Amino acid sequence: MKMRILISVIALTIISCNNQEETITTSANLASTQTETTVHPKSQRNKEICWTGTLNGKIPIFIHYQVDGNILVGEITYLNTRDKQPIKLLGTIEAGKSYRLLEFDIAGNITGVIEGTPSEKEFNGSWFSPKTQKELEMKLLPNDTLIASPSIKADPDQSFGEYHYQYGEDGYSGKLAFNKAGDGKAVFDILSLTNVERGPNIAEVEKDTIAFSSDSFIYKIPDSDSCEFKVAFYKGFAYINYTKNYCVGQFGLNATIDGIYLKTK
Repeated sequence: MKMRILISVIALTIISCNNQEETITTSANLASTQTETTVHPKSQRNKEICWTGTLNGKIPIFIHYQVDGNILVGEITYLNTRDKQPIKLLGTIEAGKSYRLLEFDIAGNITGVIEGTPSEKEFNGSWFSPKTQKELEMKLLPNDTLIASPSIKADPDQSFGEYHYQYGEDGYSGKLAFNKAGDGKAVFDILSLTNVERGPNIAEVEKDTIAFSSDSFIYKIPDSDSCEFKVAFYKGFAYINYTKNYCVGQFGLNATIDGIYLKTK
């Protein structure tokens, strides 16, 4: 008798779980599903973190992203535009848990910079345009739209190509070229420019051949004291960061190679 009761309980549990279906939304149909809520913005497993709110109290926006270590990958949609076309967002979690998200167009131009520190109930900060130099206040609340997180991992063969970023027409820029050089080898070089208006200051890593078989590599600049950096590849972009603080004295004034580079070719 006890065994029959136990089997019945298990059967009811399975039926109940199967009836709890979850609706997943893609970024293509966000406009009809966006509602403000006070849910905790922490990411569910394989789900994006979503926010909705305004810039300068007037421009309605929707943001979603996933978190991978200190990397942020997602999209921003301006809801007052006709086509409501999502724009790629790539960013990092900085010291003090502040977020820095960059809007990228397909050519690697950075069209907007978002900075702020999200909490459980709000994500407030600023939005800045490198083109117009205009800064707007940003206020966001959690959004209960469910979006499945796509994989951002790149296999080694997908990593080869050209990467670029550019802050406005005359702003800071950077290029990373990464090409296959035989089995288990790759050749790369990096060039970044800063202070362009007063004559460019340069951060350059000359072309070199390295061993490469995963989705990242660490490189120490020859003849430098401790100028070492890591290049990590993801689907559609690369992230360069120093492993032993900044390379003091290695490059031109304020010139640096660290940052996010969008894959353009």
